[in-house]
Amino acid sequence: MGDHDRTEQTLTLLARRGAYELLLAMHMRGGTASFAQIAAESPRPIDLLRAMAVEGFVIGLRGGTLDTDPRGDTHFCLTGKGEAIFGHLLRLRRWMASRTPPAARSIER
Repeated sequence: MGDHDRTEQTLTLLARRGAYELLLAMHMRGGTASFAQIAAESPRPIDLLRAMAVEGFVIGLRGGTLDTDPRGDTHFCLTGKGEAIFGHLLRLRRWMASRTPPAARSIER
């Protein structure tokens, strides 16, 4: 897979509904969250966790695979790559918010 294809695959993953919320749920808890905490913040968390693990953004705290559905108390953590990508997403969201005209911001709330 070429760099362009890999970048496209990563961007497609990050654009999926719930991807930002999944990363945010983990970030807000110091980089580690239980499956129950992640599921409360992100729709379809199992599919997203599996895809993010493949990309190297998250890992299970105790290792292993995601071939079976995790229990609510199973913990996951952001990898260095996951923390870096979330930092980029956070800065991008802040930049986009700063570019939104004030009238549009009040409508979005």
